Amino acid sequence: MLIPKKQMQKIAEEVGETIHKNVNIMDETGCIIASTDPERIGMFHRGAMELLNHQMEKLIIHRDEKDYQGTRSGINLPLVIEEQVIGVVGITGEVEEVQLLGTVIKKMTEILILDWYKSNQKKALEDMKRSFAIELLFGDDEKRLEFGRELLGINMNLSRIVAVLDFVVKERKGVNDNKSQDLFEKITNMLRKEIEQNQQQLVMTMGMKIVIFYQMQNTNEVYKSINTAKNKIELLYSCKFYCGIGTTGDDKAGIQRSYREAESACNLVKQLTGETIKVYSNSDLRMLLVNIPYKKRLTYINTIFKDCEQEQVENVLQCLRCYINNNGSISKTSDELFIHKNTLQYRLTRIKALTGYDPRTLAEAIPLMIAAYMAEFKE
Repeated sequence: MLIPKKQMQKIAEEVGETIHKNVNIMDETGCIIASTDPERIGMFHRGAMELLNHQMEKLIIHRDEKDYQGTRSGINLPLVIEEQVIGVVGITGEVEEVQLLGTVIKKMTEILILDWYKSNQKKALEDMKRSFAIELLFGDDEKRLEFGRELLGINMNLSRIVAVLDFVVKERKGVNDNKSQDLFEKITNMLRKEIEQNQQQLVMTMGMKIVIFYQMQNTNEVYKSINTAKNKIELLYSCKFYCGIGTTGDDKAGIQRSYREAESACNLVKQLTGETIKVYSNSDLRMLLVNIPYKKRLTYINTIFKDCEQEQVENVLQCLRCYINNNGSISKTSDELFIHKNTLQYRLTRIKALTGYDPRTLAEAIPLMIAAYMAEFKE
C-alpha cells in the first residue's frame, strides 16, 4: 500500500500530539518516512527492519541497547492494514511509559491510515466514474470508453436517461463561495449515495451542476425520483433546485442526445416562473425560444405590445397564458379567471384592439403565444 509521506507525517503529528511523545513511522525498508522529530526523517531504523524481517508482534528497545542502528529507547509495533504489514510505528520514551501506550497507538495509527486509504479509494472510484462519463458524453476514444466500462461494470446495452441539476444557493448573511461549495458537495454526496445504489447509474459533477445517468426507460420514473430528491434537498438545505430531464437513450449517441436535451431543459426551467423540473419535449416551443438572445426577445415583445401601457401588457399576458394553457377553451379559461364567459370574450376582443392580433384566430394567436412565452423568460 503506497501512502504519501506527507499524509504519514500528518498522522505521526496527530498521534504525537495526542500522547505528547515523539512518534516515528517507518516503511517496509526500515526508513523513517514520518516523525514528530524532523531530524530523524530519512534515517534508517534497524529495529523496524528487525521487527519486519522476523514478523515480531513488537520490539522494545531499552536506553542502553546499541544493537539497533538509528534507534532510541521506546516501543515499535507493526502496522497492519487489511492483513498486510505496511510498516512500523515507533514511540520514543521510557519503556515503562510507552509500553502501556503501544497497543492503543498502533490501533489509532492503523485507523488513521485506513481512513485515509478508504477515502482515497473512494475518490479514485469517483474520478474513474467521472472520466468514464466525460468520455461517454464528449469523447470519441472507444477503447478508453470500453476500458472504463469494464472496470466499472457498466452495461451499455441498457437504456438510460440523463438529468442535469442546477442549484442556486439562497442569499443569506454569512453565506460565501466556500459555504456554497460545501453545500454543493453535501448535496452531491447525498444524491450519489442514493442513486448509485444501482451500479448502472452514475452521478458526476460539471462545475456547479450535477449530471445523473439514470438506468430507466420512462421519464416519468425519473421525474418522480428527481422530485423526491428535490423535496428532501430543499427541506434540508437553503437552496433552489432546478432540473432538466432528457429523453431515453439506447446507445452512446442516444445518451449524448439525452444529455443535450437535459441541459436545454434545465436552462429553460431556470427561466420560467413556477416550474423547477422540466422533461425535454421537441414539441415545446419554449425549448426553441429560450435560445434566442434576451435583447432580441425583448424587441419582439415590445413590437407586439408597442401600443400598450405596462399595466395593460401584464393584464393581456395573464389572460393569454390562461387561454393558452386551457387550449383556447372559453369555459375553462373563464372558470380559472373567475369571470363570466362574456367578460372573457370582451377581454379577447380587447387584446385584438390593443395588439392587432386576435387570439381566437390560429394565425394571429401564434405571435401572441410566442410573446407570452418569451415574457416568461428571465434576463
